[in-house]
Amino acid sequence: MTGMHPIRRARPSRARKALPSIRLNGVNIHQITEKQCVDYILDELDAGHGGTVVTPNLDHLHRCEHDLNFGALVAEAQLVVADGMPLVWASRLQGTPLPERVAGSNLVSSLTGAAADRGRSVFLLGGSPGTAEGAGELLKQRFPGAKIAGSLCPPPGFEHDAKLLGQIESALLAADPDIVYVALGSPKQERLIGRLKRLLPQAWFLGVGVSFSFLTGDVKRAPLWMQKSGFEWVHRLQQEPKRLFKRYVVVGIPFAGMLLTRSAVRGLASKLGRGNRRGAVTMRTSTISETSAIFDTPGMRDETAAVATAERRARQNAENDLPDPMATEPVTSDVTPGRSTSLSKLRGFVLLGGSVRQTPLGGAIGRSVLDLPVDAGGSILNHWLDQARGVAQIAGLEKLPVRILVDRSSPEPVTAAVHHYGTFRVERDSSEYRGSGGVLRDLAKEYADDEYLLVANAQQVLLDALPIIATALDRKHGDITLLSHRDGTPSGIMLIACKTLREISDTGFVDMKEQALPAIASKFDVKVLHARRPTGVPIWSLADYVAALRQHHSKRSGRRITDPLAEDWQPMFSIVEDGASVDRSARIHDSVVLKGATVEAGALVVRSVVCPGGIVKRDTTAVDEFVPSEKA
Repeated sequence: MTGMHPIRRARPSRARKALPSIRLNGVNIHQITEKQCVDYILDELDAGHGGTVVTPNLDHLHRCEHDLNFGALVAEAQLVVADGMPLVWASRLQGTPLPERVAGSNLVSSLTGAAADRGRSVFLLGGSPGTAEGAGELLKQRFPGAKIAGSLCPPPGFEHDAKLLGQIESALLAADPDIVYVALGSPKQERLIGRLKRLLPQAWFLGVGVSFSFLTGDVKRAPLWMQKSGFEWVHRLQQEPKRLFKRYVVVGIPFAGMLLTRSAVRGLASKLGRGNRRGAVTMRTSTISETSAIFDTPGMRDETAAVATAERRARQNAENDLPDPMATEPVTSDVTPGRSTSLSKLRGFVLLGGSVRQTPLGGAIGRSVLDLPVDAGGSILNHWLDQARGVAQIAGLEKLPVRILVDRSSPEPVTAAVHHYGTFRVERDSSEYRGSGGVLRDLAKEYADDEYLLVANAQQVLLDALPIIATALDRKHGDITLLSHRDGTPSGIMLIACKTLREISDTGFVDMKEQALPAIASKFDVKVLHARRPTGVPIWSLADYVAALRQHHSKRSGRRITDPLAEDWQPMFSIVEDGASVDRSARIHDSVVLKGATVEAGALVVRSVVCPGGIVKRDTTAVDEFVPSEKA
């Protein structure tokens, strides 16, 4: 139904403010007070920025570990504040203290009151029947001048009914609120917000759980002393023992113990190894020098001295206390004169997963190509996610959400390492017939005109670090900048201003390179960055995969690849996944043996992939081939 409604885009007057944050059990949480949270939301509204607020408690933190899509929803929120004293305790134990608990139930009142003073409107969505309307009336009584744009309580099961979802969307568009409180419980409210924020990108959305019932008195809130001491859960459990026993007692108490223990260990380790807090700035310095060696980027060396100054400042800051909670700029923002702001406005990294049906390799292995191993560091997927972290560092961003798009018939990648949980989301293409340009146009609805997306073809193995590539793209100052190899072949990596994607038709098939770019170039500045050498190897076939791994491992080892037919040819790698069976006497040269495959005694495997269920028989040789499952 979202495609039937007009998208109201924000028109920001400045870049978003940066806020300090900590990482707790894999989740970034902002180090701000309730008042600072309220002021930030209203200031961003004044600047034309919308956003999402998530208030994680212990249950949210536990869910982030086990539900990747929920973790991604939390990671993509503009504000994440701790609604739970165990999180505050854990932050103190690990040496990165949060200033206070910021409860969603409190924000409903404090934010509405402050919004009334600034003439901002609120909408109440969800809650038990009648509570949204009742809570709205109470807020108007409590805060004279409060603008209640509307309220709506959808019936149970609405999330599975397209007609009811359409009614919710229509009601919000008609009300056009500045702030939307969504009281549906987690994770339902976060998932609905993920859908609704596309319609009102200039509004702020807050998931507030049972807050409407607290306001109306249908559910009695714990005394203030219990809230501050961390025992509010006991009060809630007494009121709803059947519903909350498993969450609080079976899951919550053991998880809280584990969280506090982990945090205490981290805190101790931090005290013993204090002082190494300048990795991001150091990475940026090395990135600049290496970029100038790969790309034609005049002026890159001019930044090195400025970044060195930033590194000295970072070293000094590492010896001091935590930064001011309301600091609005990253350390390096004022030391790179003339630098493009593209990376500072980067809001997402889009990996186009392609279609398994289009690749012989994907069809043969029976899994996502992104799940193929690269080295001991993990799969192609893990390498992309590691690279995304590096880009976030050089861009001075708290986070860079990764969106992995796969078509309807392709398997989803599943090999992400645990430490990447919550940083990415796997999404199915909304239509099989949109093309790469159409898919990007649809995604751009969620972003403001002056925000940027970094886009890459996911089915490749990078030979150069993505932060280096992103830095070089940024230096070209284009509305769209494409990376091309010297021989004219595209790399599949682009830095794109979202405003340019509005030129693409919202219906029909549109290929980005063949159809969209020529039309965009007539109105916007489209530039090409020429690389002096291939920055990555696309993977479409067995030969591509083996060649990519050979070059990747050659670069890591420092050995030069020679003619594979020459007498001095030496293998570069051998990869055997856990769960594969390989006899000790077998030889694996520049080959991959996947989980569930078997290589028997005396066998020789050269430049091949042994698929799950495949067997290389005793004393036989497999050269340049797939070894499929014997059941296939």
